Amino acid sequence: MTRQHSVPDIVASEVRGLILDGTISPGERINIRDLERRLQVSHIPIREGIRMLQAEGLVETMPNVGAVATKISLRELEDVYDLRRLIEPPVARRAASSMPDSHIGVLHAALTELESSVDTPGAMDGGYIAAHQRFHRVLLAPSLTPTIERTLERLWGVTERYLRLTRGAALPVADTQHRLMVELCEERRGEELADVLSQHLHLTTDTIHILYGASGSDSPDPERA
Repeated sequence: MTRQHSVPDIVASEVRGLILDGTISPGERINIRDLERRLQVSHIPIREGIRMLQAEGLVETMPNVGAVATKISLRELEDVYDLRRLIEPPVARRAASSMPDSHIGVLHAALTELESSVDTPGAMDGGYIAAHQRFHRVLLAPSLTPTIERTLERLWGVTERYLRLTRGAALPVADTQHRLMVELCEERRGEELADVLSQHLHLTTDTIHILYGASGSDSPDPERA
């Protein structure tokens, strides 16, 4: 049965998109009245939707200001990817070891979608990001538990902002790693898959440090590079 989205779900999705595409800038106050007019809903579901985004780490509440989009920081980048490296490689190792042939086909389809999205205009503004998250979800799916999936959903939501900051600089290496991951799944080589996935997760942090870290600031500026 398809899950029906509530009004707060829809609000959260809309505001999430505004934050991720930069319409609402990091540190900018979220205007409740503007959202009421934009979405044609009352302030109650809007506040509920914003609380959902607080749980995802995309929004925080500031005294005397209200809800604001959280700022981007290299510290958060490191923390989130450290957590992903703790969780995803062991899950991938288990997934590869027991992956049914039918799921290999699903994984190939996800890879094809991901590679096709690279050629889409403005790919790093959404198309590639969504396909990239789907690929990682399919890769891990055979061993995902509800608890791990909920945790990764939150981490993936936060890391989406940082993937956009790479502006596609890491795509050639990332694409090679994605293809290798599929090959390792086909051969049920779980240990090697875990190693490649760990390297892959280092790629984003390394790329952003190269692009923005030289400034010495903990808050990379999306307008730079």
